[in-house]
Amino acid sequence: MSIPSISIIPPKHKIEISTVSGYAFTQENLAYGFTPSPYNDALIADIETDPFPISGTQEVATLGGLVLQPDIDVIVGIQTNSIIQQLLNSFIYTFDGFPEEEVGTSLTAEEGQVCFFDPVTVLGNNVTFSRYNCSVNTAAVQGLDKGARSQLFIFIRHLNDTLTVLHKGYIDLRPSAIVNWSPGKTIYLNSDNVLDTSPTATSGHWVRSLGFCVPNTEDKKRIWFEADSTYLRII
Repeated sequence: MSIPSISIIPPKHKIEISTVSGYAFTQENLAYGFTPSPYNDALIADIETDPFPISGTQEVATLGGLVLQPDIDVIVGIQTNSIIQQLLNSFIYTFDGFPEEEVGTSLTAEEGQVCFFDPVTVLGNNVTFSRYNCSVNTAAVQGLDKGARSQLFIFIRHLNDTLTVLHKGYIDLRPSAIVNWSPGKTIYLNSDNVLDTSPTATSGHWVRSLGFCVPNTEDKKRIWFEADSTYLRII
């Protein structure tokens, strides 16, 4: 009876398996600011980043009926999108169908005046109501019912029965729309009901902080408008 023998024959083929280095990503904690400006396309700029390539270095190899191809190059980058423009735009209000007769005549003379919505008072049957049941008039420090107790706005325009006002935000004023503009100073209404860095000091007048003057390199009368919700009445 023959005894079977077992022998080891050298391999005729071999498989080589190579590894590809792994990649990791790190995030830089960066904070981005924006230039104060009333023009929305200048609020913040897109951040340009260089793409990060991922690639392999293996050559094409054949293993029996299998073909091994090199790794696919993947380009990784980022695209930024800021919502700051949309947020600031949300404070510019338009009121369609706001009749001209409900807009104070002093407002239409110049953009940049402080205004408020004045509720319509019913006097018998002689009042013609607009769809908004109010008018918009120039704020006046001489009476508490002329803006002291109301939300204040910056009048921008009234065109084709569309009223546009600024609730808060940046705006470049005409030189005549503000007195004593000075970078960083708080703004108020003076006794002539014009924006000023010095408030009225007349007895009986009301005073409210309305924002501040924004420094800029363009020689603009730029302000951030945001009326305080409280007022003081001078005794």
